[in-house]
Amino acid sequence: MANPLNWLLAVVLTGLSMAAAGQGGKKSEPLTGTVTGTVTCADTNAPARFAVVTLERVPEEKAGPIKKMPDGDLMNSTATTDLEGRFVVEKVPTGRYFVVGLLPGYMGPLSRFDREDLAKMTNETVKAMLKSVPTVNVEPNQVAQTNLRLDHASELSGTVLYDDGSPAIHLWIHLLHKDRDGSITAVDGVLISGAGLFGAETTTDDRGRYSIIGVSPGDYVVSASMKLDKIALGGVLGGGLSINVWGSGSGEVKIYSGSKFRLKDAKLIEVGEGEQLGGLDMTIPLAGLHQVRGVVTAKRDGHPLNKGRVALLYADDRKEVQYAELDRNGNFEFPYVPEDRYILRASGGEDTELIQKHEFNSNITEEKSLRSYGDVEMPLTVQADMSAVELAEPDVPVAKAAAQ
Repeated sequence: MANPLNWLLAVVLTGLSMAAAGQGGKKSEPLTGTVTGTVTCADTNAPARFAVVTLERVPEEKAGPIKKMPDGDLMNSTATTDLEGRFVVEKVPTGRYFVVGLLPGYMGPLSRFDREDLAKMTNETVKAMLKSVPTVNVEPNQVAQTNLRLDHASELSGTVLYDDGSPAIHLWIHLLHKDRDGSITAVDGVLISGAGLFGAETTTDDRGRYSIIGVSPGDYVVSASMKLDKIALGGVLGGGLSINVWGSGSGEVKIYSGSKFRLKDAKLIEVGEGEQLGGLDMTIPLAGLHQVRGVVTAKRDGHPLNKGRVALLYADDRKEVQYAELDRNGNFEFPYVPEDRYILRASGGEDTELIQKHEFNSNITEEKSLRSYGDVEMPLTVQADMSAVELAEPDVPVAKAAAQ
């Protein structure tokens, strides 16, 4: 039998060896410091209460676009100010950082930079940011002090009415921005890349009024959306409220600044720094909206197809305006179509059969495709309600059908 003392000594030595190996393999903690400061509102000189302060590491200069910093470098780099506008960011890895303050209604330091530049983050963009965005140097075990002042951002407001004078209640309002290349794109409804733009989406109130706060300088378009989805409420009196939303169309009809139905005709809104622009009203011309209804049939014998899609495209640029799915009788409907010239396009037409099955104590309905049809287009000029539009889809060519 082995000597118990030798056995105990071996266990102790093994444990010490494993502990030493574990310590040797452990990654050392990064050197960190602390950043403190205050944030004030430039227009009131009052503390910016509950503002978000974020530290973004200044990228190193290199050839080509600068890559985004690893997530590990961004940990513990955000804080919220207190009632005195003070903030503390602890355990910040050493290095140089941009200091960004965000508060609804106010412009963050990045608001003056183009979104495309912030996304690409070239050396030229970094140099420009270093001239206007506050920075702080974080040293090991040191406290760095920095203060921010936030300028009040612009505000856009107006009223949306129907042409009979009644307010357009609970319409979704969206903000769109004209980019450097001339394209007009939707603005993020929550926050743009740290630029501090909040409230790019809102709804009209019971008077049809809307307000978009925190808008940075630039050129914009405002749109109002009329939802086409249908809503059914159940259990209103019993307390077990249930809401069902469904629709067979594209979901919305939009009207743009200047009371235009097309984005290309919208009135551009020039927004300067800190401007309060009111009176940006829109009127929805009900008399200019019409209903288009029709049926999609098989060209071979005229029977209605029970599955497919119909799209309404502008005739000049072929941009899709609305779409509708066929019902089981081949019918489609566009409830609110502005007066214009269009192309009506039917695609994906099929003859299908519904098969009822009972599996696992449940009734299941499956749809079986019997025949597919080709696409068809027709010009359409809408000047009044239309209720007898017919599109006849041809048979799919044999070679194409075999490939499918």
